[in-house]
Amino acid sequence: MSRADAYRALRLVRSRAQEWHLDSNRIGIMGFSAGGEVVGLVAYGDGNGDAQAADPVDRVNGRPDFTIFIYPGPLAVPASIPKTAPPAFLLAATDDPCCAAPTVKLLQMYRDAGVTAEAHIFQKGGHGFNMGQRSTLASVHAWPQRLADWLKDSGITAPAP
Repeated sequence: MSRADAYRALRLVRSRAQEWHLDSNRIGIMGFSAGGEVVGLVAYGDGNGDAQAADPVDRVNGRPDFTIFIYPGPLAVPASIPKTAPPAFLLAATDDPCCAAPTVKLLQMYRDAGVTAEAHIFQKGGHGFNMGQRSTLASVHAWPQRLADWLKDSGITAPAP
């Protein structure tokens, strides 16, 4: 998936939010590994739609309101994170040879930018533990609940006003 594909997906969801009973101000993006790199491609740009586009979907804002990086690859780490970046949830395992370091670096960059981020770095889990259901490690098996907690604590899953 490319940056253009990710922006198109975000724009499509936002354009159909009312039909799908979603809050158009709570549209996020989640990616695992290389998908986490795609999250990084759209997280820091403005995502503005093209007001002159023939397709109405392409006129919609494609910027995510929150981001979820699950063991993102190194290309997810930008040169800098703007203060306007959406809040982030970060997850990796220390023994992941690919993606523990980018996750830790992202956390520090979010801290430096003063942008909300939550990170969970597991002792074990390797790379590619997915939703954790195949793991015998309690922390890895339960990580989706940490994400659910973050979404709730961040107000993302709260009822719309």
